[in-house]
Amino acid sequence: MKKRHLLLFFVIGLLFGCSEENIPIIETQVKAISFSSVISENSTTRVAGTNWENGDIIGIYALKHGVTPDAAAITEENLPFVTTGDGKFYAKEKNIFFPEEDATIDLISYFPRKNDLTGFHYPIDISEQPEFLYSNNLTDVSKVSGKSTTLIFKRILTRVVFTVTPSVSGESLEGLTASIEGAIKLGSFNLLDGTLSQDKTSATTLPMAISGNTSAKELSLILLPTEAENTLTVHITVGTHNFKWIIPHPLEKGKIYRYNIRLDSRQPTGDFSTPYMEVPAYRSSSSAPNSLSAFHMVETKNWLNSSYPTEASSIRNYVVLFDTQNRVPYWVAYPMHPMYLASGNRTDAWEYDPLIPQNVQPNLYSGWQSTTFNRGHLLASADRNATRDLNKTTFYFTNMVPQNGTMNGDTWASLEEKVRYWCKQTSAYDTLYVVTGCILPKPPEPYSYAYDVNENRSVIPKYLYKALLRKIKTTGNFTSIAFIMENAATGIPYNDARSVTSVARLESETGFIFFPNLPGKIAETVKQNSSLSPHWE
Repeated sequence: MKKRHLLLFFVIGLLFGCSEENIPIIETQVKAISFSSVISENSTTRVAGTNWENGDIIGIYALKHGVTPDAAAITEENLPFVTTGDGKFYAKEKNIFFPEEDATIDLISYFPRKNDLTGFHYPIDISEQPEFLYSNNLTDVSKVSGKSTTLIFKRILTRVVFTVTPSVSGESLEGLTASIEGAIKLGSFNLLDGTLSQDKTSATTLPMAISGNTSAKELSLILLPTEAENTLTVHITVGTHNFKWIIPHPLEKGKIYRYNIRLDSRQPTGDFSTPYMEVPAYRSSSSAPNSLSAFHMVETKNWLNSSYPTEASSIRNYVVLFDTQNRVPYWVAYPMHPMYLASGNRTDAWEYDPLIPQNVQPNLYSGWQSTTFNRGHLLASADRNATRDLNKTTFYFTNMVPQNGTMNGDTWASLEEKVRYWCKQTSAYDTLYVVTGCILPKPPEPYSYAYDVNENRSVIPKYLYKALLRKIKTTGNFTSIAFIMENAATGIPYNDARSVTSVARLESETGFIFFPNLPGKIAETVKQNSSLSPHWE
């Protein structure tokens, strides 16, 4: 649409000596702004994916550019714009126009529009399971700037999705109910500055949406993001069995978290498997003593080896369970695949883990005070060298143990190299799942300690171990193996009978259940293997 202003300049002929026949008519045009839109990848909770639907209405604010984004800066407020589903939005009641001359504006939009919204604070009630998309990418816009007027919408809320199956084949999930405890119900979003606030007093238990059949269910819930780990508890009930699992990591805004869960009815109170095949479960309770976990994800796909493209929207790097009392990791769990590997790119970027409080981590910028011990990686640097950015994450202090230097550079290094060899056997096997951890001295044997530069001590592990699992492509069967090696300069190679063991034995030594997503009957057989032949040669 065009808005025409007819400007007539009447000039008095007697004053200016002009004839009435020469009165000029000057027309100026003020152009209305048209909008296209994009819903950023993985940023929508809509059933229709990233497509708009016919009749969707967004609200748009125009603000003066370069001033504090408050009520005084608003020039147009909550104007409704509608789409036919093609992503182009048209004024439903009133257009927005480019400002005159050299003035510029900022444009902010949100979905779904509220008719009764007063001001610019958007109320959020999670119990209503709302859609909420937000766009603030259009800044410093003018009629002469030549900037695009494409609104890029991102999701502000978080979504969790659980795929649930029974651990025992043939068991029914009929009558399953599910909820999340500890969810903050109420919040408010400031449309002008993009900040989200939460009413912490509104924490409650919310039911999850459930779909699927008696053999598999999908559970989902939209949530406000969380600032800390272990704040949300998932409850599932099937018949007389009650299952509980604590989400071990914070939920960031705009992200979708997906978990695969098997319910084991053989446990008296039920048991959850963990979200990824390689992440162990603690046998005795919901969490190991004095532990904090960190889920390190691959944030951008360009970190990965381009020879192995993947369509996965969420790619995991590794998970660490850290013992805050003894100041060493219980374990680090990670998938191994050639897409994580390249040559070079070692960074030596020693740093605190950003997901674990610094005060419980050792300060290892300069290593341990004793030169006998290396800063031993549990996830090896060479296991994540597709790019330097990815490699940096292996130098977090939560990935380090005091490791005998001779062992680290000899027998242990040989095992790490063999694991990389196994992960490259992609024609015969699927992804290799690895858990690398440490075993501390058992009472009454005393602990020995390594000290950091701040005189804080970490327990020296007595043994280091690896548990491995992969699927054979030709048969679909799983195969596992484990290694336990003394943290000393023994010279005993990884493939010696004194080092090779079964995952079942490693479970009894550590108190963790490895690869808990394996179906129960299959797990019992697979975890008994202690032979390198034929799949681990």
